[in-house]
Amino acid sequence: YGMTSAELDPSMFQVELPTKKEIIAHSKICALMDGYTTIHRDFNFNALSGLPHSFLEEEYEKSSEKEPLTDKFAGSCHRDVVKKLLSCADDIIVEGFFREYEYTVEDNDKESERMEACILSSDSLRQIIVCFRGTMALNKSSLSGKEPSCILHKEHNVPIMPTFRTAYFGTPIEKGVFALLANLTTHKPFFDVVITGHAFGAAMATIAGLRYASSNSQMRVSCHVFGSPRIGGEEWRQMVHSVPNLRVYRVENGSDPYVSLPSSNDWVHCGHAIQINGDDNSVEFEARRFDRRCAASFNNKKMLGFAKAGKGKVDHQIRSYDNKLTRSGDKWFADFCEVKGKGIQASNERRTLA
Repeated sequence: YGMTSAELDPSMFQVELPTKKEIIAHSKICALMDGYTTIHRDFNFNALSGLPHSFLEEEYEKSSEKEPLTDKFAGSCHRDVVKKLLSCADDIIVEGFFREYEYTVEDNDKESERMEACILSSDSLRQIIVCFRGTMALNKSSLSGKEPSCILHKEHNVPIMPTFRTAYFGTPIEKGVFALLANLTTHKPFFDVVITGHAFGAAMATIAGLRYASSNSQMRVSCHVFGSPRIGGEEWRQMVHSVPNLRVYRVENGSDPYVSLPSSNDWVHCGHAIQINGDDNSVEFEARRFDRRCAASFNNKKMLGFAKAGKGKVDHQIRSYDNKLTRSGDKWFADFCEVKGKGIQASNERRTLA
């Protein structure tokens, strides 16, 4: 018996197609994490930890703007945050929340320098979901690709963008997240682990996915990320694809300029791409196997100018991803668009030429 894993000979799990239901749930979780600060700047999701979906729903219905949820829980629970959480999935539960600061800064500057991860679970999806959120300052970091690369870690000796390495290892957030995952996977042994995030959070999620899957070979680990930039070069790509229990899908929306960063040819994408094409009224989805390209394929200066001008900026927003996914009905893909024919089936294993 032997297991191989590479682009030409991936494990069956690595090319398993995700359902639209789970991708929508993950997009809503990313939208919640990206947008909750407009409701409550320092909301602590630990106040909701362990509370069943049905209980939160009942308490939300009892509450009102004049009589909020604040006094009903141990902590400050804003009604509008709970509403957005309930919309993510029918049985979503918060399992934990981590907030760390990369630098020592004044209190009024902390909003721009923090890293967060929220851990949730869903019985219907049979998933433990980790959502990474990068701060606004980190999202605006330079991704020109001109600065020299640096090694990810001694355990993963591949070069990546220094901006991402500094942000990921600049706080102890990985230690807390992985410790909680160890506990949750023990109590939920048949659940997969899914790590998600949007934009800079997508890069953090992909790094976390590689590191967690590499050290937990018994787990099925998926990275479902939205608007992800390129993280490393060819060595990074091959290392990600060499882990048989790690599956990566990058969702890319129309002209989102962020997926083209950094623009240098030294940097490449990893995993498969789910491309969202068209506007809200005529959305189509394509799955591209081990795709190197990105939906927005134009150079950095033009791309950034286009983003500021209009459509690229709109397409980058997580709510645009979420809207197109939720408003497109049953539209989804049946297979990778490069796969033609039925292939060969033998010993419960399918072989196709892509």
